[in-house]
Order: sequence, then C-alpha cells, then structure tokens
Amino acid sequence: MSRRHSSLFLHVNSDPNPNVNPTLWEHRLRQRRPISRNPFEPEDSSVKDYGTADVVSSPAEEPQALKYDEPQPMNGKENSREEFTSGERPRNQDLEWGDQVPSWLNLFYDLAWTATFSSLTSFHLLFVFLQLVVFGALAATTRGFDVSNYILHSPGSLQLETYDAITITPDRYKAERLTKISLRVITFVLAFSRLLLLIQHLRVAIYAKLTSKSSRFPRRLLIVPTALFVSMGLFFASFAISLRSFSREPHGAKLKFILCGVGLFVEIVAHVVRFQLEISQGIRLRSHGSITGRLNDITTIILGEGINAIAGTFYAIEQAPGFSGPTGSAIVCCGIIVFFLAYLYFEGPAPLKFVRRRAAWVMMHFPWLLSTILLLEGVKNQLLFSSFLDSATFLVSKISDAVDAANDLTQFNDTLRPLLLQGGISFDTEYQSWMNLLRSKLAAAGNQSESALDAVANEATVVWFLRVQLSATLNTYLNFMDNDSISETTYSNIQKYRNDYDFVLEDINSLSQSDSMPHFVEILGDMLKPSADNGRYIMAICGLTFICLASMNLIQSWPRDRFQWASIFSRYAMGISMTLLLFLNLGGTQSYVESTDAGLNGRAAVFRWIDASWVLPTLALAYAIQFIIDTALVYVSVWHTKRLAARGSRA
Repeated sequence: MSRRHSSLFLHVNSDPNPNVNPTLWEHRLRQRRPISRNPFEPEDSSVKDYGTADVVSSPAEEPQALKYDEPQPMNGKENSREEFTSGERPRNQDLEWGDQVPSWLNLFYDLAWTATFSSLTSFHLLFVFLQLVVFGALAATTRGFDVSNYILHSPGSLQLETYDAITITPDRYKAERLTKISLRVITFVLAFSRLLLLIQHLRVAIYAKLTSKSSRFPRRLLIVPTALFVSMGLFFASFAISLRSFSREPHGAKLKFILCGVGLFVEIVAHVVRFQLEISQGIRLRSHGSITGRLNDITTIILGEGINAIAGTFYAIEQAPGFSGPTGSAIVCCGIIVFFLAYLYFEGPAPLKFVRRRAAWVMMHFPWLLSTILLLEGVKNQLLFSSFLDSATFLVSKISDAVDAANDLTQFNDTLRPLLLQGGISFDTEYQSWMNLLRSKLAAAGNQSESALDAVANEATVVWFLRVQLSATLNTYLNFMDNDSISETTYSNIQKYRNDYDFVLEDINSLSQSDSMPHFVEILGDMLKPSADNGRYIMAICGLTFICLASMNLIQSWPRDRFQWASIFSRYAMGISMTLLLFLNLGGTQSYVESTDAGLNGRAAVFRWIDASWVLPTLALAYAIQFIIDTALVYVSVWHTKRLAARGSRA
C-alpha cells in the first residue's frame, strides 16, 4: 500500500524532462500560444524577397485527406512547384499547412474564423469567444422574429396601429416590447460583429506593413477592411434608427433593413474582388484546408437539423386522430426529399476537388444554403398542415355522423364521448354546457307552444354543436401548430364564438339562407392562411435548390463532355419546371377556406392541389426523377466510354 502511495507521488518535485516525456512536452508547446502572431511567413535570412520565404516551423500536423484536392501532376517540373518550400505560390491553395486549430474548436472555427490568415493565438481565442457571444445573442433574439413588423403590420396585430399606452392591450404591449428589444439587439450585435471582423483585418494589414518593410505594401489587403468599415457604419446607423420612435413607422422599419442589406452587399462585393485578385509581392497567408469540406459540413448540419425538425412532427402525428394514407405517404415523401436533396449535392456530375472559381462558388452557396433551409422548413410545415387537415376532417365528420345517427341518449353518449376525447374535449363538461344552454334558453322563451320550444331547443343544440366543432378543430390545430401562429384578433373571435350566443346565431341564420357560415369560415381561414401560403410558394423554393445545384456544378468545374452537360442542363430544367408551378396561384379566388361549394370550386388551382395532398409527392417526384436522370447518365457515359475504348483497342 505504501509502495503505491510512493509511486503515485513520485514526481511531485520532479523537473520537466522533454527527453523522458516528449509527448507531454509537445502538448505543452502547443498549449503555450502567444498573444498574437504574424500570420505571414517569416522572412528568410538568405533571401531579401519576402515571397521566397519558407513555411513557419510548427509541430507536425496530420495532413488533410486529399478528398477535395486536384490530381497531382506527373512531371517533376510541376511537382517542384507544389512544394511548400518553393519560392512560388502553391497551385492548390486548399492544402493544409501552418498552425491548425484543434478539433474541439471545429464548431467555432467554422462559424467564427474570419479568413485564412487566422492562427491559434490568445488574440483569436478571445475573438472566437466574442463571436460566440454574437451568435448566442442572435439565436436568442431571432427566434420567432417577424421581419414584416412595422412594415405590413404592428407587432401582435394584423394591421398597422399607432402605439397608445392608454388603449393598448397587454398582449400587444408584450409583442411590441419584445419586437423593439429584439430589433435593437439584432442591429447592435450585427454592427458589433462587423467591428470584430474589422479589427482582425486591420491586425493583418498592420502585420503586412511591418513584414513588407521596404517592399511595396499590398494595398489589396485593404479592400475588405474598407468594406467592413462602410458596412459597420451602415449597421450602426441602423442600430441608431432602432433607438428612435421613427423605427416603429413603416419608412423607418424599411430604412433599417435597407441599410443592413447595403452593408452586406458591400462586404460580398469586396470579398469577391479580393478573392479574384492575387496579392502583390507574393505575400501568402496560412491555409487551413479545403473550404469545400467546410461548406459540405455546413450543408450536412443544415440537413441534419432539417431531419430533426421533420422527425419532431411525428410526436404530434402520433397524438392526433385520423391517421390515414395521405399522412403516411407524406412522411415517406419527406424522407425521399431529404435523402435525394443530400445525394444531389454530394454526388454532382463532377468530383469534389480544388475549386478554381472559389469566390463565385462560395457565394453560390449562400442561395443554396438559404433555399435548403427554407425548403426543409416548408416541408416540415406542409407535413404538419396535411396531417392537421386529415385529422380535423376525420374528427369533424365523425362528430357530425355521431350527432346525426344518435337515436337515444345512451347511444349518443357512447358514440360522442371517445370522439371528443380524441379532440381534447371533456364530454362531461360539454354535455353540462349543453344542458345549461338549453335550460337558459327555454327559461327565457317562457310559456310558448311546444313547437316553439322545440325550435328554441334545436337552435340551442345547433349553437352548442358548432361550438364543439370549433373547439375540436382548434385543439387539433394546436396539437400541430404553435399558439403564436394564431393572431390576437382570431383568438378574440374564437372567444366570442364560445361565449356570444347571437354571434353564433348569425352563422346559423346565414347557413339557412346562403349555405355559408361567415364567422366560422373567417376564424378557420385566419388559422390556416399561413400554412396555405407555405404550400403556395414551396415549389419555387424547390426549384431554386435545383438551380443552385446546377449553378454550383457549372462554376466548380466546366463540363468536359456531353453527359456532364446533360446533368447540369437537366437540373436547370427541373428547377425551371418546378418554378413554373407558381402559375397555379393565378386566377380564381385567392382564399383557401370558402364556405360554399361554388366558392370552393372557384379557388385558384394551387388550393385544389393542396387539398389533393399532392404538394409533398410532387416535390419528392422532382428529386427522385433527377436522381434517376443523373444515375442513367452515369451508366450511359460509362458504357459509352468502354465501347469507345474497346473500339480503339481493336483498331
């Protein structure tokens, strides 16, 4: 026991010994990072020209897999040009060299690393932390944020309203305060992030000036900092506007977004120009590997989050009544869409390799990633919407059948009780509400004839029945959708429908005269409008993903044969075809919910497409057909190549 104790504390007073513990020594050398470090190569003492310097020596790093690299040249002359220690610029800028970030920082590395001149110093660790704060603040304030606030409507309202502290409701005050704080935080955090990037770019410019010494300063290094300075000013101007009451007016709200958009556009232009120009005097920065892999990782993360979001809807589907074939097919279609969306990105007509037109290819990823996010969100919402329609239709029809088929009270109770439970309604509570309504209306009718009292009882029963139908529909809707998706005005009408007898009676009278229920239809239409609008425009987002895929394939590698061209052309054609489905929105009534058969038949074709549950199957077919086309082209091209090779060998 004493021997174990002695060996445990044997090296309490021992000095560090690199020869005995070389791994520990190398680990400490990596952990001992300077506050800041010159991102450029140090000047070689034997050579005056900076461009011929050797690479900074550092602990050996594992080389990155050559998955995204160009094929290596075969002759010795070209091979000599690829050596890191050569005096010329490496042909493949995606090779890893220099100090590399550790794997545990990969997440922040992908998000916050500003450029290839970053190195793992205390300076950059501090800025990684500040960028993490920026992303956290944006995540906290952008959830549920509506960019149309103060432009199309006031927060918590369906229309633009003046802010009056005397007449404002508590719910609208809460929405107003949340929107005001969110706008201020978002604009300030975005401006602050531009400041962080500007500081890091200026740091590099200072090091470049110190390193170049007598050589001409590479002024191209000032392109991005200048754009960041302009962008930062525009973002801070947007933040200043958000502090004034003018920001809560339509013109002020639009001006904020215009300033932010111009700032981002200036940065994009600067980066495109900067990437396309080579830095003078041969100055090279440390490279952190292939940007292709980074963008692939971001796409993978987005697809994974989309899968999680879609899978999260299954919890609501499990609880809802009326699971049917359309719902099951919609789930299968979601899987097909996600799988082939990923396949078409990662399995393009050309191999993933060193990207020649890096700036254009990287910038093309912005609409691609945006369209992917919007598509996956739209697919999730469409799955929820179609599942709600199936469940609500099933529940409403079953309740109507139960009421119509009931011959006695016992049968009525036994049939209606389980249906109301599926709709989240207590049968005992609703039955008691029905009895109370009958007693109050019969008491108010007084001494009248039996036929008159029967008419009063029937009228009260119909009112109660419509309220039950609305409650069942609302509960089913809330099982799939968030409470925030229902406006305050709609909630007010729902409460009025539940408590105001005359309000429901107007629907009954209208139903007997014109076969319509204006109040019930208005409530249902307001609830379903956001989901119906999602189905109206999701095909355009799907088409955009195909167009982005084709554009990235074209930019990355010019097609080398007709089969590669055919794949790109087919993706463009599929994207345009899906976008043309927007014409389904033309003509007819632009309202999804109508109370009469004539109104339903006169709607735009897109709404009949939604009712037929063909939205998700159409998207799934588009991706599946494109997969079949690409696969067929691969097989045909291989067969054709082998046939030509065999013909050449025989010749």
